[in-house]
Amino acid sequence: MYKVLLKKQMLEINSWLILNKKSGKRRSAGKMAAMVIMWLVIFASLGSVFFGVGTMMCETFVMLDLGWMYIVMMAFMAIMLGVFGSVFNVNATMYQARDNEMLLSLPVKPSAILAARLAGVWLWSLIYEAIVFIPALIVYWMNMSGIGKLSAWIVIDDIFLMLVISVFILTLSCVLGWGVAKISTRLKGKSYVSVLLTIVFIALYYWVYFKANVLLQKVLENAVTIGVKIKGAAYPLYLLGRMGEGSLTGTVAVTVAVILLFALCCYVMSRSFISIATAKGTSGKKAYRHGASKKRNIGSALLFKERSRFTSSSTYMLNCGLGTLLLPAGGVFLIIKADSLLGIFPQDSPLLSLIMCAGICMMASMNDITAPSVSLEGKSLWLIQSLPVSAWDVLKAKLNLHIAVTTLPVVFCSVCVIIAMHPTAAVTAYVIVLPLLFMLLVALFGLAVNLKTPNLKWTNETVPVKQSMGVFVSLMGGWVFVIALGGLYYLLRNLVSAEAFLGICGVIILALDAALYFWLKKRGTRLFEEL
Repeated sequence: MYKVLLKKQMLEINSWLILNKKSGKRRSAGKMAAMVIMWLVIFASLGSVFFGVGTMMCETFVMLDLGWMYIVMMAFMAIMLGVFGSVFNVNATMYQARDNEMLLSLPVKPSAILAARLAGVWLWSLIYEAIVFIPALIVYWMNMSGIGKLSAWIVIDDIFLMLVISVFILTLSCVLGWGVAKISTRLKGKSYVSVLLTIVFIALYYWVYFKANVLLQKVLENAVTIGVKIKGAAYPLYLLGRMGEGSLTGTVAVTVAVILLFALCCYVMSRSFISIATAKGTSGKKAYRHGASKKRNIGSALLFKERSRFTSSSTYMLNCGLGTLLLPAGGVFLIIKADSLLGIFPQDSPLLSLIMCAGICMMASMNDITAPSVSLEGKSLWLIQSLPVSAWDVLKAKLNLHIAVTTLPVVFCSVCVIIAMHPTAAVTAYVIVLPLLFMLLVALFGLAVNLKTPNLKWTNETVPVKQSMGVFVSLMGGWVFVIALGGLYYLLRNLVSAEAFLGICGVIILALDAALYFWLKKRGTRLFEEL
């Protein structure tokens, strides 16, 4: 039975690659190969960043006979990225999957269900870790080979170390996810609790990230002293590094420790899996109060439905509404650091107005609420289609939610830019209007892409929200569009002024908004009715 559950879990994870979600048919080998190549290019691009970081550090550590310390530092980076990437999947994948109760009603051991879910989370942990650790190992092997100390055993042991670290990442992710799930079952606003805890984790992660350069410089300057302290006060870390150097003692000690921690984690999770997976949360008792029901028109009722769906899911809010947090934070940060920015660019620099508008648009594109909104209807799509409302009313409600969640943060960030930069009157108008037009473009484009590539056959909302092609295309499309406009200005910089180019951008975006709006109203509504 475990093999069947594992196969089911792997098919869910890879369904974006194997199946065409709209037709339900298997993709051709050529299309699957093209998608795999595309993702490999993306992962290679991310990995190149850590390859550069490793190149900066590794030679110094190897020459000082502190290769183990380099392994520890890169392993720490891999663990942070791995936990950051997979911890958000634990609660949704393991405890909030829509088929949990169905599987538990079958003659299937809960431990088999839990193990299959863990396999899926482990796969994502390994993928995120590999983005950091594979480039780090390649740099390490190159430097060890340069001094003639690389052996086949070190290569094998390092690959095994990557697998061991992936299990440790899985353990940490499960502990954090289990804690969030346990707390959530005792609170009414559990989605908000999940979002709050995640925001705190993200803030800590990026605080460490921005301090990394300073910390790295201090480590390189005091590598020997720090290495001695780690050997004494943090001996397990030293053993981890020695495992990377091929030490058999380190390999056995680290492997046994990780296995024991993972076994303890699995034991705790297995004891509480059924209670958490089937928990409905607490609900306070309310006394009945006589009064008239609030009457809503069609638009308000549909918007209320979309808003309730959005706020009830921490996965949806975190992955598709992150721009709502980034925009105010970016605006406040800009006001605080305005002097530093003006030290790089003069206040009247033509590039400054372009960079400000582009920055707001890039952060606004992090809100892709419409991109999975059709897919999230899932198997309940027939309910909304059976109501006496038009398809356009339904689609318009999805657009209105995106606009409602994103408009105020965009305007706030634009006002912060104006306060910090004191631009001319024309640029002030562009800084306010252009991001709003771009926000509308992202909403329209995300909804159009989702109508063309819907996924209504999912059991875990993580699939349409995080693993769907529509979300990826919508998010990357916004970034690519902004970068393309930047490239266009570079080509035309000698022909038009920055202010004139911002006006051209406004006309282009407005034209695209109008085209997508009328496409959705005509062709989009027919596609929705045919789903």
